[in-house]
Amino acid sequence: MIPLLFILCFNPGERLEYEAKWSFLTLGTMTLEIIDTVDYDGFHCYHISSLLTSNPRLSFLFTLNDTIEVYTRTDDLLPLYYEEMINEGKYKSRSRLTFNHDSLVVNYDDTLFLELLENSRDLLSFWYYLRTIALEVGDTIPVNIHKSQENHEILCYVVEEKVVKTPLGEFNAVLVTPQTQGKGIFGSGGGMDIWYSRDEYRYPVLIKAKIKKGSIQFKLKGVRH
Repeated sequence: MIPLLFILCFNPGERLEYEAKWSFLTLGTMTLEIIDTVDYDGFHCYHISSLLTSNPRLSFLFTLNDTIEVYTRTDDLLPLYYEEMINEGKYKSRSRLTFNHDSLVVNYDDTLFLELLENSRDLLSFWYYLRTIALEVGDTIPVNIHKSQENHEILCYVVEEKVVKTPLGEFNAVLVTPQTQGKGIFGSGGGMDIWYSRDEYRYPVLIKAKIKKGSIQFKLKGVRH
C-alpha cells in the first residue's frame, strides 16, 4: 500500500508560477493553480488549471498559449473531467474527457469511448497526486495515466535528495522520475524529472521535461496562496 500524508487537502487559490528555460533561453512561463472547489457529478472536486504561454520576444520563432482544466475528486485526486485547449501558432485544438472510474471508461468529446485502467490519472493532476505521497528515497510508486487515447502504466522512482536552486530561492527537495517501458510518455526519446520540496507544502519546485536536445526546465519563481 502506498503511504499517504495525513493531510491531503490543498488550498483553493494556490497559484504556482514557473519560468520555462531551454539552455540560456527563456521560452515562456507556466502557471499551476487550484482555482476553487466545485461539485461535479456527485463528487466534491478541486478545479485545477495549468497555463503555458510562450515568451512574446520569441514570437518570430513560435507562439504558444495552452490551457488545461481538470476537476479531481478531493479525497483521492482522481480526475472526473479534463479539458485541453491548444493554441500553438496556426494550430488550434480542443478536447474534453470525462472519466468514469466505476465502469473504467473514458469519454472523448461525447463521441469516443475507451477502456480505462483502474485509478487512472491525467498528467496534470498526477503532479498534485505525488504531493500527497510520503516520498522516501528508494521507493517505487506505481501510477496509471491516461493520455492521448492511450493507457500507460507508470513507475515513479524516488531517486535522491538535494538542494535545488530556483528564482524563488533554495529548497531541500526529493527527485521523482516517472518511467515506462518502451516508447510510453516517459519512455525512450523523452522523460521527466520532478523535484518536490521537503517542506509542508511539497511544491514541485523544478520540473525537467527531457527532449532529444537537452531538457526544458520549469523552475518555481512565485507562489500565491
